[in-house]
This record gives sequence, structure tokens and C-alpha cells, in this order.
Amino acid sequence: MFPNVDYNEGSGYNVTTGKFTAPVSGLYAFVKQMCVYRNQSATTQFVRNGQTILGSKTGSPSIDFDCASSQMFQFLAKGDQVWVQSAWESYLNYDRTHRDISFAGVFIRM
Repeated sequence: MFPNVDYNEGSGYNVTTGKFTAPVSGLYAFVKQMCVYRNQSATTQFVRNGQTILGSKTGSPSIDFDCASSQMFQFLAKGDQVWVQSAWESYLNYDRTHRDISFAGVFIRM
């Protein structure tokens, strides 16, 4: 879950569940960034209505931390849900000041 919410136009993101629910049908873009500390790794996935759509992995063998970003475009029906989940045990670097992990969704068009 991503507790810091800067914008939530349409109230699609639920900070309690960590899920985005499409307020209207249309094309959406989603972006996530995940960071880990040295000698750690993280595998995360975009999930839509319980089905994994896109996964990514980041690991930091020799530097202080490493980050990976990924994006996806999806046509969602009103009420469809999208969220980010960890594929297995991951060691994410959550820094409230720098927001090393993030999740964003943007409505593009109907």
C-alpha cells in the first residue's frame, strides 16, 4: 500500500486496501517505482482484477540502493481494480521523505 496520496481526483485510490478502482470506463496509464537497499531484491506486479498483468524485479548487489520503474496501459471498465503487489518476499525501501516507492494511475480518455 502507498500511504502518501498527493492527488486522488475521482477518489479511485483506496489508501486502506492499496487498490485503484476505475471511477469511469476508459484508457488508463499506470506507473510504479520500487527501490531496494544493497544486497536485497524485490519483485512486484501490476494486478488487474486479480490477474497479474506485468511484473518487474529490481536488485542491488553493489550500490546503496537500486530502483526500477515500469508502466502499463489498460482499458478499464468502471469498477475494475488495479493494484501493485509483491510477487514473493521483497525488501522494498520505503522512505517517506524521498518516496522511493510510488504508484500512479492516470485517466487518459474514454
